Amino acid sequence: MCFSATVSYSAAAVLVPTGLYAVKQARQLQAPYWMWGLVPLFFGLQQACEGRVWQMLDAGDAHAAVPYAIGFHLFSHWLWLWWFGLGSYVVEPGKIRRRIMGGCTLFGAFAGTVVFAVMLSHPEWMTVAVREHSIAYKFSVPYRDSIHLPITPAALYALTTLVPLFGSSNKRIIIFGGLVALSSLLTSEIYAYAYISVWCLFAAGLSLYLVYMIKHLVVQADSTALANRQGDHPASQ
Repeated sequence: MCFSATVSYSAAAVLVPTGLYAVKQARQLQAPYWMWGLVPLFFGLQQACEGRVWQMLDAGDAHAAVPYAIGFHLFSHWLWLWWFGLGSYVVEPGKIRRRIMGGCTLFGAFAGTVVFAVMLSHPEWMTVAVREHSIAYKFSVPYRDSIHLPITPAALYALTTLVPLFGSSNKRIIIFGGLVALSSLLTSEIYAYAYISVWCLFAAGLSLYLVYMIKHLVVQADSTALANRQGDHPASQ
């Protein structure tokens, strides 16, 4: 599959206005589903950053691509680590589920802030290159080998982002979690050399499912409100 600046900008052109529409629709709901409406919009902005990365690489200036690559990682290595958890938390009625989601959100925010702070402090550790028609990002931390974790960073990332989705009592959020997990597995198998770039593009496309979810909730809420009004004012016999 061939990716390019055109693909990234086209994705951004679709996702940003669609996300704005979803936010507008979500404002009709009592629960703050607007956070889920922002997901396509944020993915669109992330794809716009990658569009600029493509342009710099096509121009032969990999160094100039680094600031846009860091902008791309603002989403992949910071925002998504806690946004899915917080989005699940604010619409979840169950107390135990909320505690788990809250824990994942706090951990994701902490870990993401630490990682992204290092990226901002050392942009020279970031390298960007085109590999087999995809962008391969590499962030080489000199002391990384001295850090020993009982779990791989990729597995920790997956747990932090997916546990709140699969732990939701909203079946449509669970479905979204399943789609994200499946896309992650397929991407790691087929595009392991450019996993971050390719998975974020696929996840961006999957985020359009959230627009459907919000629209369904709005229709459901309108139907409930109409039924309640009819119940309050029964037709005369």
